[in-house]
Amino acid sequence: MLIKFEVENYAGFKERFSFDLTSAKRYNYNQYMVNKKTIMKSLVYGPNASGKTSLCMALLDITYHVVDKEKFFISNDLYLNVGNNANKATFIYTFKFGNDVVKYEYAKSTQTTLIYERLFLNGDLILEYNFYDYAHNINKILEAATLNLNNLPQQISVIKYIYNNTILPEKSPISKLVDYVSRMLLFKNVGNNMYIGFSNGSESLSSIIIRNNKVDDFKQFLTKQGIHYNLVSYTGVNGIQNLGVQFDNGKITSFDKIASSGTKTIWLFYCWMLQFSNLSLLVYDEFDTYLHYSTAQAVLSIINGFSNMQTVVTTHNLTLMNNLTTRPDCCFILDNNKIKSLCQLTKKEIREKNNLQKMYIDGEFSNYFVEK
Repeated sequence: MLIKFEVENYAGFKERFSFDLTSAKRYNYNQYMVNKKTIMKSLVYGPNASGKTSLCMALLDITYHVVDKEKFFISNDLYLNVGNNANKATFIYTFKFGNDVVKYEYAKSTQTTLIYERLFLNGDLILEYNFYDYAHNINKILEAATLNLNNLPQQISVIKYIYNNTILPEKSPISKLVDYVSRMLLFKNVGNNMYIGFSNGSESLSSIIIRNNKVDDFKQFLTKQGIHYNLVSYTGVNGIQNLGVQFDNGKITSFDKIASSGTKTIWLFYCWMLQFSNLSLLVYDEFDTYLHYSTAQAVLSIINGFSNMQTVVTTHNLTLMNNLTTRPDCCFILDNNKIKSLCQLTKKEIREKNNLQKMYIDGEFSNYFVEK
């Protein structure tokens, strides 16, 4: 599980930004949202341009060099924060794997150019590699003792290199780190199904539904959201099977042509939902774009129902800020290069019956970063 994330001089984060996913609060409701004091279900609010998308992209930066998964490239002049004169962005991920705390720190000058990497196990430095002079220390990783680590290109992670060229035990912190990172996913509600991590390549949403024999299931899924279409699989003029809608007169048209923006958002969500049981971390930026508030509630409930994966979901939808959907320690506000949970933003003790949305509108959480 990811328990803390820190980033500096990346995109919208000029100064050190810290996202702490631990909680010592004890609430007797929605207990599944926190596992062993680690927040599993995060709901993030923030004003426009506060950094929500930067946070989502930063969280997935680790996938660009540790694993070979889908990427979305950022131009070099936008990767580092424009207002900061430093020549590198720094990332620190702290994980809890069983009883072990694994901290992975690295710096980059561009999205694909590494400067250094460091790996800590329970506070002990076990790996360090500097890409400028190739100085390194891997003495505590016995399996890598015979590897030649001189002159590694800056585009090749030493973590990835060791993982791919040695036989590591499953309990190895590198094995656990790579396994977690390989199952991280970020996707957005955009027309071209832009995503980062977890998989590779692109496939049409129609193909995903048909290949998985999910036409009837998807039809039922839409019906539950109040959307009624007679979905069928049909052969298009190009000879490829497509998802279509059949009307009472027998005519069939492409589902993609008649689906509304909100319906397409649900379609994309459903296709990715088929993979949720395989994820370690789902990052979903402004997940409820185009969605009716009741549909957004239903979608978030589905996401929260997958206990295997951590989630970081961003939104502007205040109807979701309630103690049925979230908890005060799992609901965050991001602003001014900082992020804090609701219970950190007020001196009041928040109870289950409190109306979080009303408290927010009334300005209870507007005095950002009040220390309790």
